Amino acid sequence: MTGFARYAELQVTSHFSFLRGASSCEELFAQAALLGIEALAVVDRNSLAGIVRAHEAAKTTGVRLIVGCRLDLADGMSILVYPTDRPAYSRLCRLLSLGKGRAGKAKCHLEWDDVVAYGEGLIAVLVPDEADDLCAVRLRRLREAFVDRAYLALTLRRRPNDQLRL
Repeated sequence: MTGFARYAELQVTSHFSFLRGASSCEELFAQAALLGIEALAVVDRNSLAGIVRAHEAAKTTGVRLIVGCRLDLADGMSILVYPTDRPAYSRLCRLLSLGKGRAGKAKCHLEWDDVVAYGEGLIAVLVPDEADDLCAVRLRRLREAFVDRAYLALTLRRRPNDQLRL
């Protein structure tokens, strides 16, 4: 689409994130194509369940798929992770298997140390609730562990205090 800024949505949740996402990957990618969005990152919660369908939808629509996952850790920290290559994808799969093996059906129990142990080749993006002291501590930890692959997500939530929060 000429004249429009290039845009990639880096935090899409599909219906594979139970009670969080509502749309199928096919619907998400079809809508992205209509809007001229170049890429979608499917980051379901503690799961890669939507990736196969997202891959098929990406091929059908021409919208690029960015493979990712939202990790909700036991301490309340949430990070988006994106594998940069196949070995990193394999480590992410093993990390999720570890967390699901600890927690039982439909749950995942991951600690920060688990993420660090399996984090080679992952891009990590902190998704804070608020820009407070806890956010600063978590961002420092992320930077120490992921160095040049650590980022902070700023999300417009359409709430009254958005300008102050950003």
